[in-house]
Amino acid sequence: MRERPALFLGLLADQPELIAEVGVLRWRASGKGGTAGPWIESTARDAGRDGLPLTLVAMDLEGHAIGAVTLDALGEASAKCGEHAPWLVRMVVRPEERRCGIGRLMVAAAEDLARERGHDQLWVVACDEDLEFYRACGWAATDEIADNRAPVLRKPLATV
Repeated sequence: MRERPALFLGLLADQPELIAEVGVLRWRASGKGGTAGPWIESTARDAGRDGLPLTLVAMDLEGHAIGAVTLDALGEASAKCGEHAPWLVRMVVRPEERRCGIGRLMVAAAEDLARERGHDQLWVVACDEDLEFYRACGWAATDEIADNRAPVLRKPLATV
């Protein structure tokens, strides 16, 4: 793992000037065509403060978005997996900052936020290339499968 750059971590709701930047970051990471507009719009909807969804954003010292992750009541597998919530969704890290601990830091912060809001577990749908990352962060596979055939993982949130 490379050395993590200096960063700030906070709610996207407190940094509204970064909504478009995070939306573009998510769009680029998706590899999908079209324009970034719909991604920016959904990122704006994710930028809650009190309820779900809410988004954490990692920022470099110049104030640019390095990464983001959202806690949401509805995940990619929620229709198939019943009433599980909250879900960890739409995590992204800038390509040049990957593999230096930013994703792990954002996941830990999202776990803390969920715990502070009274949740005792979190859920995530992980594609094959992300499975080892989530397992290394303490997540465990369930017997459930998302609509896209990806495994559903869960993380019990111990009280502190």
